[in-house]
Amino acid sequence: MKRTDPVPGRFLYAAWNVHLRQIGPFVAPSLARQRKLDAIGTGLTQLESVPGMGHVRLLESTFVVPLPGTPRFDVALLIDGSDEAIEAARPVLDGLDLGEPSLMTLARNVERSGQTDSLDGPILLNHFASSRTSAEVARVWSGISDWYGQVLGVDNSTLLAFDDPCGYVVMNYASIPGPVVRFMADQLLRPSFRSRVVGPLKTVDARALPVFARRVHRCEQGG
Repeated sequence: MKRTDPVPGRFLYAAWNVHLRQIGPFVAPSLARQRKLDAIGTGLTQLESVPGMGHVRLLESTFVVPLPGTPRFDVALLIDGSDEAIEAARPVLDGLDLGEPSLMTLARNVERSGQTDSLDGPILLNHFASSRTSAEVARVWSGISDWYGQVLGVDNSTLLAFDDPCGYVVMNYASIPGPVVRFMADQLLRPSFRSRVVGPLKTVDARALPVFARRVHRCEQGG
């Protein structure tokens, strides 16, 4: 997979359980959630106008893999920008009227391949829990992401290392090709999945806890 320069500055990742209703792993539609999403346009405009802000990404969960420890949320916001921009964004988040976030943390992009933000497929937010440091988990990620590129055609990866203790050490933000169910089945049925993905993760005591989402809003300042 072609490596690209990491996104500069800092990320802020926040997630809310607004009205998470599931049918198995699938997130069911919710009128209450949709009303909240429809009402936060002004807040997103404020975020985009903050000097030094990069991308503003609003996401709605569509598929939560039923594994112990997987974060449970149906709305997420992922923004990046200068340290000053991220600090200025916090009061805006408080005014979005989404309630108390179930997860909020700062992060930095430590490894990147392709251009996740320019793609339109389903979004993967793959959270990794581990007793090791984010640097140790990130070191094994290079080989794992190459496998996904070679075998499943995932040509992008934005690996975020979390600054704050939030239950996870890194998260892979990526766009996947094709439907989520097909992607999940395709990886699990590959004979090399255990040796090229599960095995390396075990060496750093890491567990993958994925949530899939769709883009609700995406904007790059100045774009």
